Amino acid sequence: MLTKKKTIRVNEDTWIVLFEERIDFSPGQFVMLETPKLVRKPFVLGYWEDHTAISVQVKGKGTKWIVEEAEKIKGHGPLGNGFEKPGKGLLIISPTCLTMAEAFRKKMNVDVLVGSRTPFQIPLDHETAVGDEEFLSKLSSTGEYDWYLVSGSRGMEKVCWEHLKGKEVYFSLEEYMGCGIGACKSCAVFTKEGVKHVCTDGPIFRGDELCWS
Repeated sequence: MLTKKKTIRVNEDTWIVLFEERIDFSPGQFVMLETPKLVRKPFVLGYWEDHTAISVQVKGKGTKWIVEEAEKIKGHGPLGNGFEKPGKGLLIISPTCLTMAEAFRKKMNVDVLVGSRTPFQIPLDHETAVGDEEFLSKLSSTGEYDWYLVSGSRGMEKVCWEHLKGKEVYFSLEEYMGCGIGACKSCAVFTKEGVKHVCTDGPIFRGDELCWS
């Protein structure tokens, strides 16, 4: 059971929700939160103001309940394989913020590319590139890194993989999931070793183990 401490508005539809309880987890791991009618939803875990926190985009009754009404929320986690890898240089594309923070803490050379449908969805000062060609230009102009971490839409992930083949690229996959423990099979993905599940085998996968066609 998680006790909501407070919420912080990020933009018109996105909030950071802070909890009283402290949870130990690795960057990239997530928690399944139970909303009314027993519907579970996955949220990536992070920290804010030294509290366990999640980012919630309000898109329906469940997420609205978490932000506006819930005081205590049933949670199951941390889940997933997380992401911790040594190295000196890292490029993060549409990152999980905790991975970025941990990389900075380890004094790694970190560059970040963040994409969104509109500039207003990025809640930080930034250099803006508009359109696919400008994004690809920035991606192509990046230097050499020990590894790359990508998180975002499947279309963007495919584009990144096409331009970064041959490099050590990891993807934090997003798929619909109903249980978080591999029982419902809704988050299945095809890999070169057969079908795997984002909730139990991921969410972090190497690019060269995924089937992209």
